[in-house]
Amino acid sequence: MKEDVIEKYPFLRRGLIQYFGEGISLRAFLEENEYYLQKSADLLYKIMNGEEAAFPTSGEERVKNYIITKIILTYIRDYFISARYAIRERKALYDTLEKESDVRNLKSVSHELNVEIDRQDDRYLISIPSFLKNAVVFNDRELKLCNQELQEGYVVASKHVLSKIIREAFYRKYMQEVMEVVEFPSDVDRILGPIVSEVIAKGREIRQERANLGPLNEKSFPPCLAEIIDQMKKGANVSHAGRFFLVTFLHRIGLPNDEILKYFGEVPDFAEKITKYQIEHITGTGRGREYSVPSCQTLGSLGLCYKERDPLCSSGKISHPLSFYRTRNLGNRSVSKPGPVNRVDKSSDP
Repeated sequence: MKEDVIEKYPFLRRGLIQYFGEGISLRAFLEENEYYLQKSADLLYKIMNGEEAAFPTSGEERVKNYIITKIILTYIRDYFISARYAIRERKALYDTLEKESDVRNLKSVSHELNVEIDRQDDRYLISIPSFLKNAVVFNDRELKLCNQELQEGYVVASKHVLSKIIREAFYRKYMQEVMEVVEFPSDVDRILGPIVSEVIAKGREIRQERANLGPLNEKSFPPCLAEIIDQMKKGANVSHAGRFFLVTFLHRIGLPNDEILKYFGEVPDFAEKITKYQIEHITGTGRGREYSVPSCQTLGSLGLCYKERDPLCSSGKISHPLSFYRTRNLGNRSVSKPGPVNRVDKSSDP
């Protein structure tokens, strides 16, 4: 396999065999690539820390970084840490696919990710099962089946839509593989343990930060979220963007999925099974990735900002709804108490 193809798509099996080899033990591979092991751990830490971190550009370093990072994530087996890294890989793959001009490469990548495709003139035929399995991006109109041209069991798609389907297929497959239970031998554990300790510590730090948002208190919700909840209680048909914001916010402050689901009980088009599926997808507890809470700027562009209703918002000091919640909830929480966030019993409110 050509090196430039491996560099662009380091997950291709033939490329992995070329660099990992066959018949070599995991311990021997890690010992031979100690340099890349440390580089991979450093990259993971930067991503966990929210820093800009570019993937290596040379073919060998890119593939070995990919292999070793996947080994590390399988060793850690932490959904949150793995998702943060996989999202970066997902974006890099999508950017590469958008520039890809070789149909053979597109077919190789699709085959590797179990996406059944064929070429028809300047468009692509994606089998309907492959399309539906990977067209789960929340609120992406381009990936809704009702907006597609169908032909004898296939979706007739542009290369742009194909790139999105492949991107999601990669993410699903990657997360499934790194979360599999694998028993590492003690000699490998002695190599990986000290190297990844900082990455694991950073993951714990982020979780602690989430826990420090304190017990759920609806009185501390920003006016944008309060308006959405009020409209839902009245039975209004809240926009997809509003529902998406509600789910990401409640998930971020620690509310379990079954409690988030209760907020949707009075919306006119409520369907428990569908809503539960969408919540699992947005929160990353299903087969999707964990989505971030939209910023105030994003909410404003969607017509969901009501900053004039609260002096803290209108002061210009708040740029994110979580910052509002943290500030307002400061006097109502005990940061020393670990454990899941509990929902406030509304009946006990004065």
